[in-house]
Amino acid sequence: MLYSTINSLQFDLNVTCNAYCPGCHRHTMVNGEMYMNPFLPFNTSLNIDIVERVMENPRLSDNVEVDFVGLVGEPIAHQQFLEIIDIIYKHRPNARVNIHTNGGLRSVEFFTQLAKKLKDKSHQVQFSIDGLEDTNSLYRVGVNWDKVMENLQAFIDAGGRAVWKFLLFPYNKHQTEEARQLAFSMGVKNFRPERNRDEGQELYTRYMKAYKKFHPKTLGEKGHAQDKGYDINQFNESQGIANRCFDEDAIYINYEGVVLPCCMFNSGLTDESYMKEMVPYIKGNTCHQNDDENWNSLYHNTLEDVMNNSWWDKLYGDLDTTPCTVCVHSCGIH
Repeated sequence: MLYSTINSLQFDLNVTCNAYCPGCHRHTMVNGEMYMNPFLPFNTSLNIDIVERVMENPRLSDNVEVDFVGLVGEPIAHQQFLEIIDIIYKHRPNARVNIHTNGGLRSVEFFTQLAKKLKDKSHQVQFSIDGLEDTNSLYRVGVNWDKVMENLQAFIDAGGRAVWKFLLFPYNKHQTEEARQLAFSMGVKNFRPERNRDEGQELYTRYMKAYKKFHPKTLGEKGHAQDKGYDINQFNESQGIANRCFDEDAIYINYEGVVLPCCMFNSGLTDESYMKEMVPYIKGNTCHQNDDENWNSLYHNTLEDVMNNSWWDKLYGDLDTTPCTVCVHSCGIH
């Protein structure tokens, strides 16, 4: 049985955010203009009772890694975020908590409280800061630089472990070293420059060219594609992320209480460019026919019922034959 133990748990708590990042699934581009994504249930947030029920489940490992991701929302925008942190540690005192934030929401007092709750626990809060004062808002549109710096410093001063994630763009690459020095002078534990999604998109395009032409299911067929002159180095490059959700015994729970293998599977429900490929997997038409459209909703089922559904085993078998294109498309190489 898959997932006899859940070692990694991702929560996407809400669809609320203070930022308007151009690459976010909250938005869609039409003729160069940015519009709100019509497939998202805005102002939706996960009920705190579901978090409690999930954390009570004996299938979770004692030191489960809990990630508060921000696929379509700012995690700390959840009105009961601090209470949720309490719930995590009440049921799993040894949990490892990771929080993603742009740092521009809430107050110094909030981040001080958050740091005190996390201080003696295994944790890190990743602040997504993509540049310096003159460039951060070019991608993190609507995020106030001074507020980010105040919140980041307050969190560190109160004992929090902070990571500075720096998305690289042509307009901010020259600031990488200056940002690194600023980060460490403030007490940040780790400074992490990362490539942006456009580079991941380039990898995905090359991958799909070979995949659609030869539909390789074995290493031998990958070699056949190579012999035909297709550049499929991306297959080897992507092996580190293919099916990582299964390798790490991970699940993702979105703002509507829907359980999926990882946060990027949710893109199949919210991003029109992914839907044709991913909806059959998510809805079960490809992997396993589920007559009940709410089969993986925690508002209608227990986590145990969801995890015992044969959909997981069938999906695992299908993904085991090919790299996960959603991972390649969205995340690139890690």
